[in-house]
Amino acid sequence: MTVGKTCLGIDAGIESFVATSRGDLIKAPRFLLKVQSKLKLLQRRLKRKTKGSNNWLKLQEKIARLHEKVSNTRRDWHFKLAHYLCDIADNIFVEDINFVSWSRGIVRKQSLDSGIGSFINEILPFVVWKRGKYYLKVDKNGTSQECPNCGAITGKKALSERVHQCNSCGHIEPRDTASAKVIENRGKNAVGLTVLENACGGGRLGVVQLNLFDLVKSL
Repeated sequence: MTVGKTCLGIDAGIESFVATSRGDLIKAPRFLLKVQSKLKLLQRRLKRKTKGSNNWLKLQEKIARLHEKVSNTRRDWHFKLAHYLCDIADNIFVEDINFVSWSRGIVRKQSLDSGIGSFINEILPFVVWKRGKYYLKVDKNGTSQECPNCGAITGKKALSERVHQCNSCGHIEPRDTASAKVIENRGKNAVGLTVLENACGGGRLGVVQLNLFDLVKSL
């Protein structure tokens, strides 16, 4: 059941790691991106080495150490971000996304490199549960096509379109934060919290309730 009064919608961003319904565009830290770039460079160099040679073995060992560093650094940042989100909201709503099928295109693959799937599906719900907060997944369909201000359906957008603009009410804002607000609205509707409806409002799409004990792995 819901707790407290504050709610937050979280959108898995394209230009950012996540966007929030408060208007935050949170990017993965530069140090993490830098280490990931170094890892990819070493992996390309490995392909040019003779398999089984001393240089190949040394590079393999170096890559393994860097893999561990990337994993630990990313995991640490994910936990810090999850705690930050719990600090600012009691009820957190996210999209119900299959991140394997979601990873089409270079930009989205880069997002997966930042571990967005494990953050949304494992670490965030775990921290929410440990903090005594509330976590809910809502239907992902059409979050970028719905106006967060009035609920009107604005139509499909190309990934290159980064601004939401509603012809019904004139609302304009960055696409990812607009989607996060739609996610928050859907979450509120699902749990019976008040969402203000305007004259040009449209129907809201469905939600998926998740059991945290089934969802969360032992971390």
